[in-house]
Amino acid sequence: MTALDLFPGADLRLDDLVLTPTTAVALLVSVAAAARCPRCGTASDRVHSRYRRTVADLPCRGRPVALRLVVRRFRCARPGCPQAVFCERLPGLIGAHARSTARLTEAHRAVGFALGGEAGARLARRLDMPTSPDTLLRRVQAAPDEPAPPPRFVGIDDWAIRKGQRYGTIVIDLERGRVLDLLPGRDGETLKAWLREHPGVEVVTRDRWLAFAQAATEAAPRARQVADRFHLLQNLREAVERLLGRLGPAVREALRDPPAAAVDPAESSAPAAAAGAAGGAAVGCGNRQRERARQEQQAQRAARYRRVRELRDRGLSVRRIAAEVGLVADTVRRYLHLDRCPDWNPGRRAAAPLNAFAAAIDAWVNNGGRNAAQLHRDLVAQGCRASYDTVCRHVAGRVGSTGRPGPRAGPLKPPAQRLPSARRLSFDFIRRPQDRDGEANRRLDRLRAGAVELREGLDLAAEFAALLRKVGTGCVADWLRAAERSGCRELRLFAAGVRQDESAVTAAVTEQWSNGPVEGQVNRLKTIKRQMYGRAGFDLLRARVRRAA
Repeated sequence: MTALDLFPGADLRLDDLVLTPTTAVALLVSVAAAARCPRCGTASDRVHSRYRRTVADLPCRGRPVALRLVVRRFRCARPGCPQAVFCERLPGLIGAHARSTARLTEAHRAVGFALGGEAGARLARRLDMPTSPDTLLRRVQAAPDEPAPPPRFVGIDDWAIRKGQRYGTIVIDLERGRVLDLLPGRDGETLKAWLREHPGVEVVTRDRWLAFAQAATEAAPRARQVADRFHLLQNLREAVERLLGRLGPAVREALRDPPAAAVDPAESSAPAAAAGAAGGAAVGCGNRQRERARQEQQAQRAARYRRVRELRDRGLSVRRIAAEVGLVADTVRRYLHLDRCPDWNPGRRAAAPLNAFAAAIDAWVNNGGRNAAQLHRDLVAQGCRASYDTVCRHVAGRVGSTGRPGPRAGPLKPPAQRLPSARRLSFDFIRRPQDRDGEANRRLDRLRAGAVELREGLDLAAEFAALLRKVGTGCVADWLRAAERSGCRELRLFAAGVRQDESAVTAAVTEQWSNGPVEGQVNRLKTIKRQMYGRAGFDLLRARVRRAA
């Protein structure tokens, strides 16, 4: 092995290589004929002296590597040069005053960009490149900017340095999908300065934050501004929510089902009444329904068990059987280990904790007892271990709403219908029709069949949503005129806001550019910020975010 094998292109000679169980030490001697003065650039072959320096290098064969370099000092050959004596440089291998080689520094920098300080230091130690967390972060901050063409299409958005208190601005290159810069503040002043430094910007995508619109108009007047379609849809949804909230009575009238007739329990629940008179209404119809549901579940379980056995006989693996039947692999293995289908509720019904005290409870009810707490205390004194809730449920089933033993009397009122809120309806409305479920589409159809103002507002909002999704006909200008003439106050106010930003909204409908990539980069920024537990300074965060993922 020679020095050229370790460091191609370097004027070094390998004089010794010592391997120990924990490290590798290489002795390298510089053999260059001359060196250039770092001050004036004059080549010199006049050796002044020699000295040794030790630097760290990439690991070799699972050991950290230390380089013992024997390098020289030269006298500058140019008369009058203020640098009379200089140390020879080893370009490409090590920098001036560095304690590690360039390639080790680059490896540390890559680890720092990926993981930060503490986590990066732990990984570097496992990779036999030990260093401190502070060194990793210093190398991240000292990384040179990557060369890039002048940006032409940029997207901007704000992000929270400390939510509710301090904010910043992120600028990305939409063509390359890379973060260009992080700017402090979101008042637009730093954005103006950045745009003036980059006069080649042709398109600026942004949300509807007024400061960003004014900054782009003043600093880049020739650039086309494109509003963010997501935020426009969000503003439209809020307008629809206000409309539905204002027309609440009409909305409830359109969505309310026709009243159901009251049911006389004497006609519809005779078996339950008989069961209640014999031993309590709680053992009636509800128990039969639970038993029927249990039997149906057991039948389904038996079918799955037979299917698992059948697929196993055909030679399928456990994972394949689980995918075919729709069970987890552990359940399939349990079925294969059993000789029959498991029954989680086999045989007769388990004895209820109050069965042994049925006579005492009947006597208490017939004597006019109605206080479940008192009954529970009496039963506990007799040795009953039933809980208070169990006693309450039993008493409610026995006594009913009339305060007398037996089934509940009087017409049974159907439960009140729960109508969705205006917010819920607005979210259903703003979704694509193919993304709504059948119930949501039926509710919206009933709303459109209701009041005239409600139908007009929803139709206008649906038309604008179709324009934003680029599936509708017409243009923004025509929609604005129709909205401004409508009788819906919420849509008129929304149209007034769109009118102030009409050119950017029109560009959002017609241009191919979107602010979506900016939102993705903001999420990446938040992830990096949280990886450093929120303790990263602005410069360090900027350095990590600007490097490509």
